Amino acid sequence: GFTPENAKRASPAAEGLCKWVHAMSSYDKVAKVVAPKKAKLAEAEASYQEVMVGLTAKQAELQSLLDKLASMEAELKGQQRKKEQLESDIELCSVKLERAGKLIGGLGGEKARWEETARELAKAQVG
Repeated sequence: GFTPENAKRASPAAEGLCKWVHAMSSYDKVAKVVAPKKAKLAEAEASYQEVMVGLTAKQAELQSLLDKLASMEAELKGQQRKKEQLESDIELCSVKLERAGKLIGGLGGEKARWEETARELAKAQVG
């Protein structure tokens, strides 16, 4: 066979040439196995890049939605505080209105007494 040992017996230069041929043959065998794998790797990397672009876009969209949600939650809290304040104001106004009604009712009885006192004072001045 064509081995470096056999070629060395014929010529030292033939041994080097034989080693080179064996190396090229091994390289060719490996290249035939590696080349399709490299092509698949390139295809997978391209697909990965495409997916990553989509992922980045979706992450940006998600962040935008999260920001909008946070803004809406802050607005909701503000509106809830405003509602609570208005409810408190309504309660206070109801209490004041009730007190005012009692006061007016109480003063209504005083009106008749004041009118009578005014008539008596007027008679006293005339007489």
